[in-house]
Amino acid sequence: MELEVVADSIGISTEWLDLCFDHCRGMTPFQMLQQIRLSRLFEGIATQPQMTLQQQVHRCGLASVMTANQLFDELFGIGLAPFRRLCRRAEADRLIRQRSC
Repeated sequence: MELEVVADSIGISTEWLDLCFDHCRGMTPFQMLQQIRLSRLFEGIATQPQMTLQQQVHRCGLASVMTANQLFDELFGIGLAPFRRLCRRAEADRLIRQRSC
């Protein structure tokens, strides 16, 4: 749902909605949406590290891998490729432990 539609449905301007949202949540609706998308990206890579980054980024509604990487690094302190490598290693370790039991 677009911000304009939400604002119109409650009878306020988009600027006022943005300001109120920022006041209550500490971020704008757009920033919140970006954070939700990045959290989904984190979860997607963690649970399916074999998917390509392009697939993961597209699946979360983010514009590009380059932009997603920058935002991901700012939010989580690690780039997409190193995070995916860690997740792949963790997945491989889990499989090895499962086979040895």
